[in-house]
Amino acid sequence: MTRHVLIAGGGIAGCAAAVALQHAGITSTIVEQRPLKTKDSGAFLRLNPNGLDALSAVDALAPVMQASFPLHSKQRWAPDGQELAVVSLSDPDHHRGLDARFILWACLRQALLTLAIDRGARYIAGIRVTGADSDSCGIRAKLSDGRHLDGTVLVGADGTNSAVRTIIDPSAPRPQFCNSRTIYGNTPHPAQLLPPATETLRSYQGPSGFLAYTTTTCGTTYWFTNLKKSQPLPSTEPGTEHWQRQLLPLLKHDKNPTVPLVERASTIFAADDSALPWLPRWHADHAVVIGDAAHVAPPASEQGASLAIEDAVVLAQCLRDQPVTSALQQFVLRRRERSETIIAAATGQPPPSWDPTAIYKHHIRWGQNVAHDN
Repeated sequence: MTRHVLIAGGGIAGCAAAVALQHAGITSTIVEQRPLKTKDSGAFLRLNPNGLDALSAVDALAPVMQASFPLHSKQRWAPDGQELAVVSLSDPDHHRGLDARFILWACLRQALLTLAIDRGARYIAGIRVTGADSDSCGIRAKLSDGRHLDGTVLVGADGTNSAVRTIIDPSAPRPQFCNSRTIYGNTPHPAQLLPPATETLRSYQGPSGFLAYTTTTCGTTYWFTNLKKSQPLPSTEPGTEHWQRQLLPLLKHDKNPTVPLVERASTIFAADDSALPWLPRWHADHAVVIGDAAHVAPPASEQGASLAIEDAVVLAQCLRDQPVTSALQQFVLRRRERSETIIAAATGQPPPSWDPTAIYKHHIRWGQNVAHDN
């Protein structure tokens, strides 16, 4: 029986795991190297219907809905103003009504963290898990400050550079740099510069690439683009002015109407794109990885956060219903094929049966015991 779970990492996957475990009646402790309150980088994401469904399964949907905005469609436009394509982001399962949502990474993490703490999870900030020893009864996590924590299971929700991944398998592969990076920016109140894209993601496509943006109800426009690069970012990330110098010549050459978004941006930052399409071992006797620690989906998947939340909820369900060993095995059986299929499609290798709509329809039956749901 699972008594207490240690969670390495207090990002989206880790906080979602704590929420789901508390909902399953299992206590948890989150260990996060960042302080409790961190500076918002400005990163944002889209939560798809399948991620919202997972939140709904553990009564965690309401605070996320309050912190997010609806996205009903994706639109692709040519620089001359010709509409090229429109893709609906509505829930393909119309009975749920879970249309996609736009949310800042920091807002999603804070909503889940607040809910986890309110439900009784413990949060330890400013340290990280560096090692672990296990026996037949549980696991002892080693912390960076020299302390130890004991639990029944250690969950590695510690991201792309996961320590728990290498604790489970010292020879585990690392995420692969995709030779590209995503540039994120936000521009306050640009309504006079170009048409606002409220409740939609509008993308202008030119010879040098694209720039996509959405406008929140408060008037701020959030945008992103992608650059092909042969080398990862340096350890000291360039600032907003650097990215303006990089982007503006490309966009102006395309006569892209989104140029003012870059010129007047208040914040621009970048993140390297990476992928971990396959991990040989997801778990050991009392340790398991979820989210980016188990499978890194590149931004093109538009599913990274949703997959992490699904992982968290399914893991809690398995630990609720089965002994640790079989619970971790069942978790991997339920999650591996789905995540690998989505990442394969995002890296240009979709299986013949690939159907994005079916991916969005994914539903977690929380009330059903996993031992009887095969």
